[in-house]
Amino acid sequence: MKPLRVLDESLRMGQQALWATRMKTKWMLPIAPVMDRAGFYQVAAMAPVSFETAAMYLYENPWERLRLLRRHMPHTSFDFLVRSRNVVGWDLKSNDVVELFLQTLYATGIHGIKVFDGLNDYRNVAFHLQKGKELGFHVKGLLTFTVSPVHTDEYFVGKARELEALGVDAVIIADPCGAMLPDRARTLIGRVRAELPAMELHFSTHPNSGVSTPCYREAIRQGIDVLWGACTPLANGHSFPPHATIVQLAAEEGRAIELDERCLREMDDWFYWAAYQEHRPIGKPAEFDPVAYERTIAHQIPGGMMSNLESQLAGLGMAHRMPEVLEEAARVREELGYPVMVTPFSQFVGVQATLNVVTGDRYSSVPREMVLYCRGHYGQSPGPIDPNVLDRVVGDLPPIDPTAHYHDNTIEKARAARGDLTDEELLTTLFLSPAALETFTKNRKPIEWDAGARAPLLALIEQLCRRPKLRGVEVRYADVSLTLSTESGGPAS
Repeated sequence: MKPLRVLDESLRMGQQALWATRMKTKWMLPIAPVMDRAGFYQVAAMAPVSFETAAMYLYENPWERLRLLRRHMPHTSFDFLVRSRNVVGWDLKSNDVVELFLQTLYATGIHGIKVFDGLNDYRNVAFHLQKGKELGFHVKGLLTFTVSPVHTDEYFVGKARELEALGVDAVIIADPCGAMLPDRARTLIGRVRAELPAMELHFSTHPNSGVSTPCYREAIRQGIDVLWGACTPLANGHSFPPHATIVQLAAEEGRAIELDERCLREMDDWFYWAAYQEHRPIGKPAEFDPVAYERTIAHQIPGGMMSNLESQLAGLGMAHRMPEVLEEAARVREELGYPVMVTPFSQFVGVQATLNVVTGDRYSSVPREMVLYCRGHYGQSPGPIDPNVLDRVVGDLPPIDPTAHYHDNTIEKARAARGDLTDEELLTTLFLSPAALETFTKNRKPIEWDAGARAPLLALIEQLCRRPKLRGVEVRYADVSLTLSTESGGPAS
């Protein structure tokens, strides 16, 4: 069997889950040469949320970040997560925008894409996949997993065949909510592996439910090709399992793995130090709680959204009604045909459930996005939408063909309206809202970093030596022993 390979998600999902996507490029570049030597199959460089956050909150040019990562990691294969027809941002994009984005992304040195659609409606992403192949990308398509009566192993096998027919280089079984249990990992991965024996197969799940380790073990046993992980300080929680866990599982299962463990330890040291400097949390392993699992699996509200709902209800003086909202969310999710609880569909379900509880009259108040969903604007729902809900939400409005806007001349119109912009600048204007674009333009900063950044151990010694109450510092590391002391009670030297 081929060696197990690892896709590193430290710079993408790791910082998204644990740093609220607020990691500046200056924390990525000093460790980049080490990551370049670590032996990762690929490194996830960016996703829509990290593109948006870099511009909107860090005031960094995300395109420049990508170029700098490429420059500092010349031997690494990077990939970018593409969010269905949104690509980046929230408006649905036409084919010409998708094509220009892929051309521009490739020019920055990012030669891999992984493309998902939250409804697994591949009409929305067929153009992305086929155009990506034409341009030379390594193209991966996602099977977005959830637990429901609709999402059976047979359903996912059928979807995997659709991706194969679209010419993808790899199929990803992705569990975005940490909902998969080990027995399901065994049957689902085994079925897809058997149906597509020659296809490169990835698996990812999140440790928030406490079962990611046994799920990864089952994946290895079923012949998975690639697992996703993160360095230890940026792993666990709603991130991915630590690289160290994957290495250990591979050893226990007798599967070769080609990672440099010394580089992994250097990555851990660096990002522990970065988290300390930025006052960011470290991911902690979770234990499986069957009672909590059964309570949450019906609604599958993501953790980050859960806190937002609690805050909104508290602001209305209705915090005590949170259990009702969660129960209602499970009901709304079922009525909407069991969409996977990822953005934007988790927001649709959560907001509608809250309105139903707060008003006391179900579907009397319906957001515009919910109407669009029920009319088919975002694609085909996995299961049928409840007819009574359709009547109340849609009424006499006609269905929407989600492919109708694919051939709009968005780029031509944007160039005519915005004048002489580079491709990167033009795409950024299309990806950000007018307010966000104005904020970015006013506050944009050059990306700065310490090209000679000191090793975390030296930085730690330096900080300790500045503390006036310390009488001495003794450091032992590998074969090195260092003692610094002072007789006067001042800073050690």
